Amino acid sequence: MARILILLAVVLGILWWLRGRGETRQVPPRGKDRPAARSEGRTNDGSADAMEPMVQCAQCGVHLPRSEALGWQGLHYCRRSHLPDHTEPGGTRS
Repeated sequence: MARILILLAVVLGILWWLRGRGETRQVPPRGKDRPAARSEGRTNDGSADAMEPMVQCAQCGVHLPRSEALGWQGLHYCRRSHLPDHTEPGGTRS
């Protein structure tokens, strides 16, 4: 009985060690190749990050980058199906 408990403790210890080792690998390393971003939106070398303004879909309210949005009459939409009916390709609806 004692052998089973010792074996179980060893197996659980190995699993715990492997789990902890796997979690540390998921964090990307920080070093000279990968500088940490500052809160001002600049990296350590002083260059500005390429930040794009976000817009909200007039139909469903989802936020997306302006370059990916469809604009129509000053409003933004996330997909063609959210545009008003009379803007569908192929003419107006009857």
